Amino acid sequence: MPIDLMTPSGVLLALLPEVVLTVAALGVLLVASWRHQGPVASRLAGWLALAGLMVTGAALAWLGLQAPEAPGLGPMIALDGFRYVGSAMVLIVSAGSVLTSLGYLEREGLIAPEYYVLMLLAVIGLLFMTSAQDLMVLFLGLETMSVAVYVLAGYDRRNRFSVEAGLKYFLLGAFASGFLLYGIALTYGATGSTNLVFIGGQFAQGSVSLMGRLGLGLLIIGFGFKVAAVPFHMWAPDVYDGAPTPVTGFMATAVKTAAFIALTRALFTAFGSAVTDWQPVIFVIATASMVLGNFVALAQSSLKRMLAYSSIAHAGYLLAALWPGSWLGVSAMTFYLFGYGLTSIAAFAIVAALGRDGERDLTLADVAGLGEARPWMGAALALCMLSLLGFPGTIGFIGKWYILSGLVVAGQGMLAVILVLTSVVSAGYYLPVIMAMYMRPSRAPLVYHDRGLAPTAALAVAVGVLLVLALGVWPVDALRLADSAAASLAQAASELTAGQ
Repeated sequence: MPIDLMTPSGVLLALLPEVVLTVAALGVLLVASWRHQGPVASRLAGWLALAGLMVTGAALAWLGLQAPEAPGLGPMIALDGFRYVGSAMVLIVSAGSVLTSLGYLEREGLIAPEYYVLMLLAVIGLLFMTSAQDLMVLFLGLETMSVAVYVLAGYDRRNRFSVEAGLKYFLLGAFASGFLLYGIALTYGATGSTNLVFIGGQFAQGSVSLMGRLGLGLLIIGFGFKVAAVPFHMWAPDVYDGAPTPVTGFMATAVKTAAFIALTRALFTAFGSAVTDWQPVIFVIATASMVLGNFVALAQSSLKRMLAYSSIAHAGYLLAALWPGSWLGVSAMTFYLFGYGLTSIAAFAIVAALGRDGERDLTLADVAGLGEARPWMGAALALCMLSLLGFPGTIGFIGKWYILSGLVVAGQGMLAVILVLTSVVSAGYYLPVIMAMYMRPSRAPLVYHDRGLAPTAALAVAVGVLLVLALGVWPVDALRLADSAAASLAQAASELTAGQ
């Protein structure tokens, strides 16, 4: 079914998932205002939010099946496989965050239904980021997401670390938005447009001007803050550590996914002809993220803070996948994003179940003996650690192998060697978690009697771990989907170049 993006009805259809989720968020807001007190009201809002995400997923699937890909000139909204796959990944990890939150909020006494309204508003912004083919749409989506996540990070007002996390994220997030906005302004000044396709068309006609290069640099800085890449990572450890753990999982997966999808589209569509300009920058940032993230994670005693620095290292792996500037690298980045999202949601859900009061003090001593006392939780956490490490038989191994393949094909052996060596370093903090669970006795006989997963969190963990194993053994279909998404982005770039 053709969609004319130059008509209001066509734009409405192109934004069907975002419109559906907006209606769902307003519905949850009305229910929250009607029934505001008690755990029942909070639980009702959570289930309605989950239903809204599922209906949005159905709308996205319908749009992907019915609407032909339209990479041509002009539209502000992308209609291609890269948008559909990116949006689907955001919805999946967001649903996992909601499932983790349902039991967590009641246990911690954070009974407020508006939590789920804020999460849906954040997801709306993330969906706009994945679908944006115009820098203004991208910026509006980014700010919609950011404002909601600022509040979510500081949601536990009784915990000073959570309040600190919200304040730090707000201050540095606003700072990063300023860089991004200045980058958009300079890019507009260089090309006379904010549309990524038109910008790419202007740059494809000749060399990129100095103003265009400055705009590109500021855009990379702005995105660097959002994906928590070195040296723009300063906020991430404290914010991830202080925020409620389901919110930390949401930021580490859904926010990172949308930011990487948006960054990839900007680099390949608008600055595809300037690959040699952004490759050195990506190389330095990726290397610094992999090295600093892994080595600093070694020194962490808190599991939550260790996962925060681990997230910085994984941002480096994802940037390494983008370095070649090829569709193979985009495909590797897409596949790795999905694997990292599944694994991290499951890992943070288990951390949330094991700790209390923000989980900041959860250490290796606190998981000692978990494998014997809670066999299923221990096995699930062990598989998450192995997948993040990149152990064979897990989706993490396939993802890293795919990234290395893209780097080797592109002739970038140095970045591939750094990725392998830093992955070896990561064994120094992933494997001790497994050793503590299975090789050390627990601190007390009944220390885990009240540390089980809530049924909803158990569902999120079970689905995540099963997919981590299944796609680690049989990744063909997921790899084919990632290839298709990358090919749709590459097709748009090739048609743009052919049209000039």
